[in-house]
Amino acid sequence: MDKTKEEALRELLRLLADDSDIADRITITIRPKKVKQGNTDKQKK
Repeated sequence: MDKTKEEALRELLRLLADDSDIADRITITIRPKKVKQGNTDKQKK
C-alpha cells in the first residue's frame, strides 16, 4: 500500500474512532486482490 493510501486510511479510522455516530452510518467492504485467470503451463499441454 502506498504512503498516500495508508495515510488516508489512518485518517478515516481516526475519524471513525472519534465520532461513533459517523461510524454507525458507514459500511466498509474490503475486497481481496483480483486473481489473474490466464493460461498456465498445465492448460497449454
